[in-house]
Amino acid sequence: MQENNTRALTDRQRWDQRYREGTYAARPWPSAYLRQLCDDGLIQPVGRALDVACGRGRNSLFLSAAGYAVDAVDVSAMAIAHAANAAISRQLQVNWQCRDLLAGQQPVPKNTYSLIVMFRFVAPDLLPILLHGLAPGGILVIEEHLQWAGPEQISGPSSQRFRVTADELSTQLGAVGVGFDVLNEFSGLIAEPTDEGEQGKAAVSRMCIRRRST
Repeated sequence: MQENNTRALTDRQRWDQRYREGTYAARPWPSAYLRQLCDDGLIQPVGRALDVACGRGRNSLFLSAAGYAVDAVDVSAMAIAHAANAAISRQLQVNWQCRDLLAGQQPVPKNTYSLIVMFRFVAPDLLPILLHGLAPGGILVIEEHLQWAGPEQISGPSSQRFRVTADELSTQLGAVGVGFDVLNEFSGLIAEPTDEGEQGKAAVSRMCIRRRST
C-alpha cells in the first residue's frame, strides 16, 4: 500500500504541474473516435458512463451533453479543477472524482456502467476491473498510443512504455475471462490536430467492445 501511495503521489504531483502549465488546454474538443462511435450509432446515450483518466474532462463533458450520467476520475486535482470549471461554464453536471484507480481504493463497482471510456492511459491492470464494471450489454471504449516504427513524425509520448503494440489490447482483454463482442477495432495512423492548430499524425490502437449479457 505504501508503494501505491508513493506512486500515486508522484503521478499526482507530475500531472498537477503539467495541468498547471496548461497541458491540453488547447484541446477542448472530444476524442474523434468517441464522436465517430456516437455518430455511427454504436454508442447510445443512455445510463451511466465512466471516464477513466479524464484529464480536463473533454470526453466527460461531451458524454454529459449527450445525455449520460457521467462519473469522471483522474489522479490530478488540478485537472479535475479545470474540468469542473468547464462544466460550470457549460451548465453540465459531471461527478468529478480525484482518485487513483490503480491504487486499489474505491474500486469500480461491478455490473454498473453502460459505457466506460479510457483514452491514452496505459493501464493493463485496470482492464479486468473495467470489464467487470460494465453492465451486461455495456460498452468499453479504449484508445492508446501505438508503437510505431515508420518514418512518419507522430505525436504523443516518446517512450514505448506509454504505447501498446497492435494486438496488445485485444490480447489483454481476451485474458480477462469476461465475454465480449468487438464492435470496432483499428491500429494505425490517424490525422490529428496539434495544439498549434496544425494537422499532425498520431499512431493509435483503438477498441470498442460490448460485454455479453451471458
